[in-house]
Amino acid sequence: MNNNIINFDSKFKFQNSNTNKLSELKPAGTKLILEPKTSLIDLLKLTLFDLVLKKVLIIKKTLKKSHPRDPYLREYIIVETGKNFSKYQPDQFEKTFISRIDEESYFHLRSYLTGIYKDIESEYKYKKSIILDLNINIYYKNNIIYQLFSLLKVNDIGQSLKNDITTFLNQVDKEIGDLVENKPEKALELILFLKGNIFLLENLNFEIFEKLKPFLPITQSHNDEYDLDLFLFDFYDDSDLSISDISYNLTEVFDSIDDYFDSGSNWDGDYDFYID
Repeated sequence: MNNNIINFDSKFKFQNSNTNKLSELKPAGTKLILEPKTSLIDLLKLTLFDLVLKKVLIIKKTLKKSHPRDPYLREYIIVETGKNFSKYQPDQFEKTFISRIDEESYFHLRSYLTGIYKDIESEYKYKKSIILDLNINIYYKNNIIYQLFSLLKVNDIGQSLKNDITTFLNQVDKEIGDLVENKPEKALELILFLKGNIFLLENLNFEIFEKLKPFLPITQSHNDEYDLDLFLFDFYDDSDLSISDISYNLTEVFDSIDDYFDSGSNWDGDYDFYID
């Protein structure tokens, strides 16, 4: 087991400043450094997950009638505002998620994501917005050829950052299960350090975090933005859906949206639904 991770302390700055960058970057930005060719859909999924994690938005199941005369209640997956919605200050690339909803309304998940997808002018421009918002443009090559062909590629500094982040996340992937079992306080500190970047881990089993609940009081003075006194565990309390359920539904919806746009279909009939 790697001693750098076992001895992790949230008050300690890693000697490698590239590793520290993980505590500052939102997951869409980290993903773009790791894989500049990441699809628009994957970036939108990461951004939505991060906003849910921060309690800005909530995704949950609900039973509603499809129209007033429908005699049956039907199950829908909806998006609504979370308790941190009104105080959250979004970056520009997050505003399309925030501006189309308010505390008096909710969206069916498909309608909500369709509207967001339609709002984005191009994949390249959305990526550039993430890069500028998160101030990571210094990690990319920038010349007329790359701009002309809408290409993104990390430079030498970016490659160094990519290598160090990849190594660290791979180590976490291998060891997080053992940490939860044997050193839960350290596991929790590590999760809080990664913040939304936990969604970049390949082998994370979110159900194991139930074992960390007894150790939550140590985090109460941490970062209010992520509501870390409850953090991931509050995710379950707000929804009948597990993270794996939400991930599956997001993938299914995004795939269908992508197919419809590729085929030239018209989505103008999807609207949000207001709470009476």
